[in-house]
Amino acid sequence: MKNSTVHVWGHGTPRTMRVYWALHEFDMDFTMHRIRTRTSDMDAPEFLSVSPGKKIPAIEHGELRLRESAAITDYLFRLAGRVPDSPQIAAQIEQWSCFTLMEIDATALYVLRRHRDLPNLYGEAPAACTSAEEYYERQMAVVAAALDDGREYLVGDELTKADIILVSCIDWARMYKLSVPQSALNYRERLNARPAYQAAFAVNYPGP
Repeated sequence: MKNSTVHVWGHGTPRTMRVYWALHEFDMDFTMHRIRTRTSDMDAPEFLSVSPGKKIPAIEHGELRLRESAAITDYLFRLAGRVPDSPQIAAQIEQWSCFTLMEIDATALYVLRRHRDLPNLYGEAPAACTSAEEYYERQMAVVAAALDDGREYLVGDELTKADIILVSCIDWARMYKLSVPQSALNYRERLNARPAYQAAFAVNYPGP
């Protein structure tokens, strides 16, 4: 199954970007299904069989149907054999991945997504948005402090899922014109220059 085609549903979001970046890093064959969030495409029976909750990204690989960008990215790293031998390194990768997902993605950026981008669905909430921005700044300062030493990757000496998750969130923050500390900007710039990142960006954000 390792060499079979990965079917990917979804594009156009920072979370779907994570999947395409990993696929390009490992030169894996994939078929893209152009499902956009909150469109009638999400009612297609084929998509619903993979993602009953109408969430993107979702993948199908052989008999496996998988949702949640972090779980998919982790699966692709494992499929490529990129699993750290050291329990300490593995734990640090999990720490940074969970931190970024919970403290920056879900608690800060997605609050802005709901109440700033989609107030017709979730309601206007200026106080929540202000709090989300302040919380983002506090948590991004934690990231910046770790990156102040100029390291190329968050953990170890090669790209991990933690880098993909974090860079996607920094990209997202930039889309929202939030401040990003210089050490985090430098880190993002280095990883944005990777050919796999650039190829994934072209696939994920194909334009009109």
